[in-house]
Amino acid sequence: MTPDHAPARNIAVKICGIGSTEDYDVCRQAGAAFVGMVFYPRSPRHLDLAAARGIADHAEKTGQQEGPPARVALTVDMQDHDLADVIATARPHYIQLHGHETPERAGRIRDRFGLPLIRAIRVAGPEDLEICEAWEGVADWLLFDAKGDPGGLPGGTGHVFDWTLLANHAGRTKWMLAGGLSQENVARAIAVTGAGAVDVSSGVETAPGKKDADRIRNFVSAARLG
Repeated sequence: MTPDHAPARNIAVKICGIGSTEDYDVCRQAGAAFVGMVFYPRSPRHLDLAAARGIADHAEKTGQQEGPPARVALTVDMQDHDLADVIATARPHYIQLHGHETPERAGRIRDRFGLPLIRAIRVAGPEDLEICEAWEGVADWLLFDAKGDPGGLPGGTGHVFDWTLLANHAGRTKWMLAGGLSQENVARAIAVTGAGAVDVSSGVETAPGKKDADRIRNFVSAARLG
């Protein structure tokens, strides 16, 4: 079978850091399973509530209330009153915790807001995976991302970690791979790790926070076709 006729793999793709309804439409048409909306003022992908409301309204008007792509609200150590505002405005299907939230804190968030959780685990070495067991039964997904510079942004930095660390990961919680992925390396990353889901942000941009339609489409194709 030639590559042009290779069967698509059942890989779920998350495009993180969308900034507009146009970004949303490209992700939906490309077949992304998730889109991430970033609520973190230090990030170049930060959305204000008005922009988030516009994306949510647009998604629902186009009949995507329940179907893919699922909207993910990425938050960093956010307090409950701010979370409530984000949830009321963006109407996300998932909350992504990308800060220093503990499993106990996450459990309280889940109990209060009733939404499934994606927990980011920043990885540099095997010791960073030891925390995964504590998130069993709390997080619906784990997202393995690369550790960036101390004091830097918690994600979307384009850093890559050693994928072989995940080659024998045996946790029960579903997980996705992030960290420096692009259309050029995502197939290899999936082959090395066995990931069933991947997350990309800077790898589909022309500049920080500026998504590129062709790069999104090419990334989704590369993840699915190898």
